[in-house]
Amino acid sequence: MATSVKEEPTMMSWSSGLYALGAVIFNMDLRYVSFSNNPINQSYGGQLQFLTILGVIVSYITVTIGLLANIVGSPFLLKVKNGLLLLSAPLEVLISILYWGISAFNRELLVPKTVTFLLPLQIDVGLHAAPAVVLLIDFLCFSSNWTVSPVAVLAFYFSAGVGYWAWVHKTYSINNYFPYPLFDIVTTEQRALIFAIAISLLYAVFLALRKLHSILNKAPAPKAEKTM
Repeated sequence: MATSVKEEPTMMSWSSGLYALGAVIFNMDLRYVSFSNNPINQSYGGQLQFLTILGVIVSYITVTIGLLANIVGSPFLLKVKNGLLLLSAPLEVLISILYWGISAFNRELLVPKTVTFLLPLQIDVGLHAAPAVVLLIDFLCFSSNWTVSPVAVLAFYFSAGVGYWAWVHKTYSINNYFPYPLFDIVTTEQRALIFAIAISLLYAVFLALRKLHSILNKAPAPKAEKTM
């Protein structure tokens, strides 16, 4: 459970400010990529082909519901926000690690050579770093630790991974290319392995964040809720 200090009005004000800032940044980034004149927006699926964009959308919904929960004082909306945070926070951390790591190694694995459209630095950071920072602060400073069963979390992440697999292969069947060049240069089996590794890393991030939350808040590791 969250400590009592997190329920004080001053802490609620800080969290509301964080949610508002996040909502402004995410809205600006999504509007920029959605209305930019680039070939991606004319293809099937548009910007929704990219895991980054899907992650920012979930992050946007997360902070918006968090802000609304603070404004109306709704415990239900707060639970919804924390439920979304279970996906959005680990996902954004993983996206940041993979994006900046792969870009440093070979950016062409993420961006096709034919794409001349480059994101301005502030938008690039806003899409690939800001969501992780905002959601990490929210989870570690203003949210209760996760008590959901790790098995249930792994099943949830696996389902999300399978869903994204189906989606990018659907876009490929129409566009004749994957959103990330990396997916084009590997075999189906290798692509499946990449997805499996990504899901495993997502689960590892979840475990690491949960442990870090316990350490920073000086609380024992939460016990998993029993599932029916």
